[in-house]
Amino acid sequence: MSRLLLLSGLMLLGAGCAGSHSLSRTGGPAYPLGQPAGEPLLLQGSYVTGPASSLVLGDNSLRGRFRDRPVSLRWNWQEITGSVDARGTRLEIAEGDDTRVWGSFGGLPVDLTVDKEWLHGVVGGCGYVLRRAEDGFVGQRTCGGPLEEALHVAFPAPLMERPLGERASLMTLMLVNFTSTYSPTVSLARFARPRNASVDGNTVQVR
Repeated sequence: MSRLLLLSGLMLLGAGCAGSHSLSRTGGPAYPLGQPAGEPLLLQGSYVTGPASSLVLGDNSLRGRFRDRPVSLRWNWQEITGSVDARGTRLEIAEGDDTRVWGSFGGLPVDLTVDKEWLHGVVGGCGYVLRRAEDGFVGQRTCGGPLEEALHVAFPAPLMERPLGERASLMTLMLVNFTSTYSPTVSLARFARPRNASVDGNTVQVR
């Protein structure tokens, strides 16, 4: 009788642990990512989902589909490698007074700098100068056409606490999610830039 009770207790404990593990992956707050103009993405637990996207975050990886395109990325403390839409991805990452992400993401050039107040740089043919807000970033963008003002990109503050490789991957995905149309050239000369930002070798200040 005592053995039967012990076995029953262990089975219930195992079921409870399995349920807790499942909740840890799918439960908790859901964070919007990017902008609905691209695809409305939500990050909840280990999953990034949208109408045509289903991605899973591992300890050092991001795999699945983004806009029905295959994604397979892995990272360590200094780089992100893999493929997006069967195109090679290699991003170098570095963190100090600010965070730097540069290289190629699915064939798109990436060069981003993020500090306590600003996110600025290039993804694809689009240039960004964004100021941090509580639920993401707000600022300007140009993709070779008219300058877009008061642009809002969802990237809630808790996501800034994620590990560097994960944070850099999600941040790049956030900007790629805006649009599938990119201009081959972009100039940041039209922007009001963060103080002491360096563009084309010149140091500029906020207007």
